[in-house]
Amino acid sequence: MRYSTALTLVLTILMAVTASANVDVENANANTFILSAYARVRYSLFGGALTIPNRSFTIESAGLTADFDIGNNLDGQLQLEIKPDEIFLKDCYILWEPFNAIELQAGQFKKPFCLNTITSTWDLQAIDHSITHRELTNLLYSGRDIGVTGILNPDPVWLPDLSLGIFNGSPDALNQDNEIQYVGRAEFDLPLGIIVGGDLSALRFGKENPESVDGYTCSARQKAIGVDLQLNIEINKDFSFLLRSEYLRGDNWQMVNVIEGADPPEFQTWWATGGIMWETDKPALESISASLSMASWQPDRSTDSREDELTITVNIDTGTPVCVRAAAVNHRPHNMPFEEKHSDYILEVTLDI
Repeated sequence: MRYSTALTLVLTILMAVTASANVDVENANANTFILSAYARVRYSLFGGALTIPNRSFTIESAGLTADFDIGNNLDGQLQLEIKPDEIFLKDCYILWEPFNAIELQAGQFKKPFCLNTITSTWDLQAIDHSITHRELTNLLYSGRDIGVTGILNPDPVWLPDLSLGIFNGSPDALNQDNEIQYVGRAEFDLPLGIIVGGDLSALRFGKENPESVDGYTCSARQKAIGVDLQLNIEINKDFSFLLRSEYLRGDNWQMVNVIEGADPPEFQTWWATGGIMWETDKPALESISASLSMASWQPDRSTDSREDELTITVNIDTGTPVCVRAAAVNHRPHNMPFEEKHSDYILEVTLDI
């Protein structure tokens, strides 16, 4: 789909959603119906020996979001995102709260696994999600999928917040193999602004097999587990410090044929981000923040091959819908075939209205 065609489609949907929003409000079916839009324009200077031009000026992403609230215990979200030559449904879910501290989420949304994935791009200190997010999404342990999640937020502070869900296993049509995925996450709120989390993701794969008695063969459960830490400290009324870190291990099923019974190697990945924010009183400059992020991906723990990333990000929030971010990303592969050390430089302007 050409970009102009996709843009026309987004505008058409926007007009249609706006019209339906007016109808909903007039008929008192929706307490609130809020439309918002965003766009990320990025200039990138890529490092390394490339055969194509190493500079890029693009619309990184743009989207339209509709948040709605129906009644006192039912709300939801619909979000479309557009990238050059592509338009897709990003989020589409409802969130029902039948009782206090108990919620049920159904539709397409992020699976509650991997802190780096479930943290919104708007809340990340780094300019992008880490290599941990990218690799675990490729392995289907994390990312968006269609499913149902039960959420428990108990009132006693010493009890953890729990999220337990079942999903298709992948939004990809190539992975519709009649197998489902189980995902669970727990978060503990501790004193001094400390949050400790732990999560588990388990899935398997199947295919038709005429030689089997059942006519079907499936793999053993492929599992991944992780632990994470968040720390938010207010130094004074103007300065605050935020730290996030995570460590995960699991089965790297992409490296072998697990459906045929092969044992996969175990991957290992971690990431950490530390940043400081200065909140000003100036009307044209709301805050300035800077962060240092490190991440590492080791596809097989029995070897010394890994890929590391070091990212420095500076963010300027103007107090208007416009934000400016600049980053330097240093890629450091170690014994990784077809990978070389290089640095990328990124300048991004974000509009969120």
